[in-house]
Amino acid sequence: VDAMELEVGYGLVRLVDRKQGGDLLDRIGNIRRQMATELGLIVPPIRIRDNVQLEPNQYSVKLRGAAIAKGELMPGYLLAIDSGAVSEPVRGIDAVEPAFNLPAVWITEADRATAELRNYTVVETSSVLSTHLTEVIRRHASELLTRQDVSKLLDHLKEKSPKLVEEVVPDLLKLGDVQSVLQHLLRERVPVRDLETILETLGDWAGRTKDAEVLAEYVRAALARTICELHKDATNTIHGITLDTALEDAILAHVERTDRGSYLTLPPATAHRIVGDIRRELDGAAAKTGGAQPVVFASPQVRMWVRRLIESALPTVAVLGYGEIVRGVSVRTHGMVTLVDATEDVSRPVHA
Repeated sequence: VDAMELEVGYGLVRLVDRKQGGDLLDRIGNIRRQMATELGLIVPPIRIRDNVQLEPNQYSVKLRGAAIAKGELMPGYLLAIDSGAVSEPVRGIDAVEPAFNLPAVWITEADRATAELRNYTVVETSSVLSTHLTEVIRRHASELLTRQDVSKLLDHLKEKSPKLVEEVVPDLLKLGDVQSVLQHLLRERVPVRDLETILETLGDWAGRTKDAEVLAEYVRAALARTICELHKDATNTIHGITLDTALEDAILAHVERTDRGSYLTLPPATAHRIVGDIRRELDGAAAKTGGAQPVVFASPQVRMWVRRLIESALPTVAVLGYGEIVRGVSVRTHGMVTLVDATEDVSRPVHA
């Protein structure tokens, strides 16, 4: 089974065929290089094939044989995307931009100038697909990272820092343990490019714990400057919302630790209400940030639990610990989620 596949309906074959002017193969090559630079991830070759079971203009992205994303294009048209600054609607066929679910319109080349004057972002069909594919790879980066990939990364680092690699793997951690830590980082879109710093941190802490999630928290602290770079705006400011201390304490009260790992035991209805309040505060903050995506700020001891709480409903929202803000970077908060806002029963643990 191929790690990644892109299946296209017969109407989209022209996007792949260089003889027909298709540039999708070149775009995919660029995506793989971009992910290596951006995340430090080795993206495997992406097999492209036509699938007669798809509608002519449909495509499907598969991860190890399972479909994880799909979309539909209109060859010969352009997609005019409304990112929130459109002054007046443009005529065309209503659509949704697939990567970020933005409102959009399929337009003809004749309407491009009009759409751009009205502040639409106008992109070509192959660009729509490649942008969607890029975002899918980001969201599933942790699943793409294999032990073989980690072995290659360590072999490369060993050429530069042989003693470091020998100290950590396999003396302190198995290859699979390092893979788990890197997967935790990638799941939150933290680059694993700086493998030297990551391994040095693991060498410092692996003698105390083998818990990959806990080790990933220590690594995040070591990569704090990189994390800030991902989220700060042009004024070196990170915008976000906070959780009040009572709510953080209530979340921690619902963490159950067992021999098999630690779990968040919030009642589903309570968790749903907290996530809903976080979403509302983030939506309100987004209107005040000048285009920067707001984050959730949390105390270090609760950060990973807040992330675990929201990751299904808000997968692209970053949760930053206060200790991850480096000197020279400012923080601006635009709202707070409180215990009263979320629910009154959250303070009562499920388990005695």
